[in-house]
This record gives sequence, structure tokens and C-alpha cells, in this order.
Amino acid sequence: MQRLFTTCAALLIASGAQAQDLSPHAQNLFLRTVAHEMGHAVIREFDLPVLTSEEMMADDFATVFLATHMPDRVVDITNAFVKFEFNDNDQEGFYSEYLDGERRAGRATCLLYGIDPERFGDIAAQMGLDGDDAQNCAQTAPEIARSWRRVMVPYMMPADARVTEVGLGAEPDSRFAPMLRASGTLEDAFDMLALVDWHSMVRLNVVQCDGSAGWARNGRRITVCDAYIQRFVESE
Repeated sequence: MQRLFTTCAALLIASGAQAQDLSPHAQNLFLRTVAHEMGHAVIREFDLPVLTSEEMMADDFATVFLATHMPDRVVDITNAFVKFEFNDNDQEGFYSEYLDGERRAGRATCLLYGIDPERFGDIAAQMGLDGDDAQNCAQTAPEIARSWRRVMVPYMMPADARVTEVGLGAEPDSRFAPMLRASGTLEDAFDMLALVDWHSMVRLNVVQCDGSAGWARNGRRITVCDAYIQRFVESE
């Protein structure tokens, strides 16, 4: 696949700026976050049926997508996600479409294990996934993974296509944008986004803000806040 980076001028951080190191743990959480928001983008851009909580669908998309397209990193990414969710563990309300942090971690582990029990047995063992629970995951996860793979077939980029509809951007005062770029994590995120044949330009923005991350169909942007990346750092 030919690649063309379309970056905001702000991403070209001043030449004198020194990028500090960002830990692999934080890098992996960033990629997991981008994959999750890609799930929302795919659902909305291609008008996929929402037959359960969209948050759960986006989580499942992220796990299947990473297992399929980043097989060498999916275990480290999922381990980072599990650690973050257990440490962060927001307690959601009774009617929330979000799962509690521990449930999100458990579902990701179950799905990954069920996709390939032999390959991903170690992460299941670390989470105490065994017995009837492991058997259930091995039975249900392949159906979820196959469903996502089949749904995505019409929307994947041809291998030899030139990528022109993915953009990267950052605010000049973003603390973490230079670190993400220096570590190659922004390039990894670009590669993930470039696998999908989007209708029109989709941008990934790293900005200085106090929120977390989200997909905005108005403007077709995935935004990740510095404050959220700071939580990644602190969760290690």
C-alpha cells in the first residue's frame, strides 16, 4: 500500500523541541484507543446496524482488528488495556452503555483468547480465564471475529492503493504529540487508519484538552486528549 501522510502544519513541531520518551505501555494504550474510535467511525461512516451497545461493538472491533492486522503487538496492547482498565475501573451506572473497567478488560481477554486459544493462552492464564469460562469464550469469540471480518470486507483498502484519505494533526501545545511522533506511534496509527477505504478524509488529532477520546462525524475526526494520554502514563 502506498502511503501519503497528510499532516496539519501544527504537527511539525518547532525544530528546537525535544521529544521525551513515551513508554511502550502508553504507546500501546494510544493504539488501542485509536482502534476503539475507529470502531465508532466504521459504524457511523458505513451505517452499520447498531444491534447492541455501540461502545461494546467498538471494543470488539478494536480487539478483532488488532488481532487481525497487528498480530505481533496485540498481546502487548491488550495487556496494557487490561492493566489500565483495572487501575482506572470507572463504575458505570445501571443504564450506561459502557461496561465497568473490569468487565471491559475481561471481555477483551475473552474475545482475544477465543480467537486463538493456543496463541493467546498466556494472557487468559494471567487473567484467570479457565474452565467453563474459557470454553465459553472459545465458542462465542470466533463468531464475533468472523462477523467483523465479513462486515469489513467491502470497506478494506486494496493492497496497492494510494492512501489519500487519512490525515494526522496536533495542536502546537500538545505535550504528547512530539513523543508519539518520535516513537513511531503516530505512524503506526496512520497505518491502522489507512487499512480502511473511508468515504472521505478522516483525521486523527492529538490535542491539549481535558477529556478523553472520541469520534466526531461532523468533521470526521478522531480526537485524543493529552489528559487521557497522561492517564495512560500514570496507569503503568
